Amino acid sequence: MAKKKITKLNGRVAKNAFEVKTYDHLKEFIPRNMKVVYEEEDIPYTIASVYRPDFRVSLRKGDKVVAYIEAKGNGRAFDGNVRRKMISVKEQHPDKKFYLVFYSDGKIGPKRKDGSFMRQSDWAKRYGFEFCIGWENIPKEWFESYDL
Repeated sequence: MAKKKITKLNGRVAKNAFEVKTYDHLKEFIPRNMKVVYEEEDIPYTIASVYRPDFRVSLRKGDKVVAYIEAKGNGRAFDGNVRRKMISVKEQHPDKKFYLVFYSDGKIGPKRKDGSFMRQSDWAKRYGFEFCIGWENIPKEWFESYDL
């Protein structure tokens, strides 16, 4: 089998032949007093959305919210989009408590170089989420430090 030729544009590996052809065309097409560079700039953006947590726990008197609980299975239920959403919600609402209840400690993401996978618990620890595995293991401590 022949090796696939790697094309570099401005020192970065092009994703596909279409990008290479577009780059080459732009170089020929744009006026001489302009230049074109490939994937040189990162432009941050946010996507506005709404998060509806699985459960809201609040005090009976006054309805003060104590915590939000997200129950997640493994596999597609905890994909990259869900993980990004949870990180964004937590970062944008630091005054709120978010807890994760995992059905099991499933594998997520691509296989690592050593052949292992990140687990849901690894991800939760990495991003500072308190979590438990299994609904029967929800810690009472999550709800004990609130003024009644």
